[in-house]
Amino acid sequence: MSEAVPVLDPPDADAGPLADGPGRQSLALGQTLLQAGLITTGQLDRALLRAATEGGLLGRHIILETGLNRRHVYEVLAEQWDAPLVDLVSHPSDDALLERLRFSEVSEPGWLPWRLQDGVLTVATAVKPSEAIRRAAMRATGATDVVFRTTTDWDINHSIQRAFRNHLLYESAERLAEELPDGSARTALNRWQTLLPAVLLGCLLAGLALNALLTTIVLLTAVNVVFLVSIGFKTVASLRQPFDVLHDRSAAKARARELERRGLPAEEAERIPDADLPVYTILIPVFREANIIDKLLSNLGQLDYPRSKLDVLVLLEEDDTETIEAAKRSRPPEYVRILVVPRGEPQTKPRACNYGLTFARGEYVVIYDAEDRPDPGQLRAAIDAFRQDAFERQYLDPDRRPLICVQAALNYFNADQNVLTRLFTIEYTHWFDSMLPGLDRSGIPLPLGGTSNHFDTRLLRLVGAWDPWNVTEDADLGLRAAVEGYRVGVISSTTWEEACSQVPAWIKQRTRWIKGYMVTAAVNTRNTLRYIQRTGVAGAVGFLGLILGTPLAFLAYPLVLGFTIVTYVGYNFVGLVLPQWLLVGGVVSMLFGNAMMIVVSGVATWRRHGWRIAIFALLNPAYWVLHSVAAWRAAWQMLTSPHKWEKTPHGLDEEYHDDGRWSA
Repeated sequence: MSEAVPVLDPPDADAGPLADGPGRQSLALGQTLLQAGLITTGQLDRALLRAATEGGLLGRHIILETGLNRRHVYEVLAEQWDAPLVDLVSHPSDDALLERLRFSEVSEPGWLPWRLQDGVLTVATAVKPSEAIRRAAMRATGATDVVFRTTTDWDINHSIQRAFRNHLLYESAERLAEELPDGSARTALNRWQTLLPAVLLGCLLAGLALNALLTTIVLLTAVNVVFLVSIGFKTVASLRQPFDVLHDRSAAKARARELERRGLPAEEAERIPDADLPVYTILIPVFREANIIDKLLSNLGQLDYPRSKLDVLVLLEEDDTETIEAAKRSRPPEYVRILVVPRGEPQTKPRACNYGLTFARGEYVVIYDAEDRPDPGQLRAAIDAFRQDAFERQYLDPDRRPLICVQAALNYFNADQNVLTRLFTIEYTHWFDSMLPGLDRSGIPLPLGGTSNHFDTRLLRLVGAWDPWNVTEDADLGLRAAVEGYRVGVISSTTWEEACSQVPAWIKQRTRWIKGYMVTAAVNTRNTLRYIQRTGVAGAVGFLGLILGTPLAFLAYPLVLGFTIVTYVGYNFVGLVLPQWLLVGGVVSMLFGNAMMIVVSGVATWRRHGWRIAIFALLNPAYWVLHSVAAWRAAWQMLTSPHKWEKTPHGLDEEYHDDGRWSA
């Protein structure tokens, strides 16, 4: 038998669902808490009503309703289960026992082996003891008998993180690179990719030395073609969006007619009852920001989703002690858990998200930044999209690729702070309101944004989750999902963020984004045939026009912009004479390309923000100069520090005072 141990009050910050059992067990729990004066009759009645309408366990609803210390609830459960309460933090479980089990065997059931003495195993459990647990524990450990002790789900999580630390570090940082080395950015550039820039530079210098005129013509032709291809791709994708509205309406009518012809049920458009909603996990990676919890809870409090079905994981780095202590002091509600990510390399946002994913309980999972303000109905909109996709694949198109993720639009709540935030808002509005919907209809794989991507949790784990070595893990995951046979879609919902309002910070942020596109392009060009075979013509077009084309266009822009200078200054001072077709082509490329981007981005912004923001689209040519600065920084970092993560400072808006943090 195990020794009696004292019980300490564990931190309330890392909360999880309570397992008090349904029916009479639940009612007995409520009555005991009521008799002890820990809750009131009104609180118990409201908790019972929520349990009836939303589903779930009464103990959790009581804590959500009252803010009651979870230890009090487990003390009552310990009496009901006749299993004294133990504290696994002060008296940890025997690691040798846990090593006999796989992580999957202890991460979900809510119990673990604690002590083994003379063939008698003591099981610490946060769920009601049962014969099934007894048999599983004996089978796993070889014990001849089992006794139970009660512990909190917080203690179970703490024990798992401690005992399986190496396993969790491998899962979050190394598994993808080990299992799919050519598909991981751990090696950003292989040998031939590292040599390619030097070879191109050598060819350019040799060409200038041998025939400067011909080399200049070839160079200017190449950069103009790259620029026009990128602009043309973005323009065509943007112009599809208005026609897609008509397509949606006609497609909906066609679906309705087809279902009626087959005698099948019509698609359900009604609001899903709370009791039928699944558990939804929200991952919120945070770094060096001690004052996020109040803001975070305020934003999450606006979500139109039952609190009993939310599983919010705030992911903090182990060396960020200030934020950890602040988070614990804030005493967040029961549906918010604090997970501390162990030290390790690379220390990046995707690594933290991978760590959180191993503890996710939800059928669906989404990433939000701490300052994000998602539309209240966004989670429900995502579920509607997944269920509609399942409906159509079941009844109308069984060969259709399954939907792994839906992307909500991102936009900025401080759009009118200064000129830079206006231009940043125009860019985001064009991207999420116009381009992504157009790409979605074209069947082109979508690069995801860093936040507000809603995943099917099971499928996300199947594709290997996020690449912790890629500084734009979101874009990479969108392409990898397509290669693995899944689709990414968009939903009509918006998450509001803070736009970077200072040029130096913006340059660093955009450097990381462009470098991530370069890394993603490098990873996929190592598997060109596989990528084309899996994604088809649409995937190849999207890759060339977007993933590879975007950084190349930014790199080429200074030459395109300086074409007039090259032409006239070169002609007047060094006698450089260029062909007429190149002169005309360069002017058309410069004027037409910038004009089209001004028009399509301005129209998209006008629809959402009005003319006071949209008018600044006229400054897009100057805004692209900043992109070029960031692109050339990114190109240099690709060769010197491909995994460097330049954090984006938030709180530059006077309303916020946040320190540096990862950003989408």
